[in-house]
Amino acid sequence: MIIFDFFNNLNPTNFLYQNELVISIFHITSVLLLNAIAYFYILVKFYKVLCYSKMTFEWLPMINPYVWPFSVFHILTRPYFDFWSNILPSVKFERSSVEISGIIALEALNSLIYFCVKLTTGLVTLLETLEKVTAGT
Repeated sequence: MIIFDFFNNLNPTNFLYQNELVISIFHITSVLLLNAIAYFYILVKFYKVLCYSKMTFEWLPMINPYVWPFSVFHILTRPYFDFWSNILPSVKFERSSVEISGIIALEALNSLIYFCVKLTTGLVTLLETLEKVTAGT
């Protein structure tokens, strides 16, 4: 009974925020992680535009996706789409097949963007908490 009372009274957030070294390490790590996530977010958004462009150019009949300006999209996105087509083979019907791996690949990029935003929100909340703690001391 005494052991449970000890753990109930122990507040880990107060213990962590009492040490100035821990606060500064949290702050520096959060800022560095926030910058890395921001750059990763921009990279994923740019790659998503490349993937959408590649898929659009493949559907337009008057554009040859294997000629110079449009072949760049094909070359840059081929490893990513090949990865997803190896994981998800095409869905076969009686006489035809449909490849849905491109749609899943684009949704995976959207999910990465979503998780970047969620992680950024969490880090900003942590930085706000650290600012309140350092302003109070």
